[in-house]
Amino acid sequence: MYNGIYNKEQFAYMYDTLVKWLTARVQGGSLGENLRVRGIGRVALYGINGLGAQVYQDLAEAGMEVVCFIDKNAGRFGGEKDGLPVLNLLQLEQVPKDCCVLVTPEFYFQEIMEELLKGGIPLERIISLSMVV
Repeated sequence: MYNGIYNKEQFAYMYDTLVKWLTARVQGGSLGENLRVRGIGRVALYGINGLGAQVYQDLAEAGMEVVCFIDKNAGRFGGEKDGLPVLNLLQLEQVPKDCCVLVTPEFYFQEIMEELLKGGIPLERIISLSMVV
């Protein structure tokens, strides 16, 4: 997975997502509004660092309810961040059934989606960041 160095393809995924997001923000939109339009009210956020931290800030500013973080390296965060629980992939049963899981590591979406499916999260509750920017 992530080795600390972005390759060109990873950078292109991230760049494309960031440009779409920035364009929407300049036009006065937010991720929270985009989620609400899709009928999503509560979110479990996959990915804490980097882009995930920015997504969390955007969602919080829009009044979107983020119920927890999910991260494959959850142990590094001592069980919580910003007052929210941080779950690892073995704790997915704790994700409330009325939450969608918003995956922020765009380049690894397919791999993460497969792990979420194995952990019992239904496909209709898994969304990628690029789907809502």
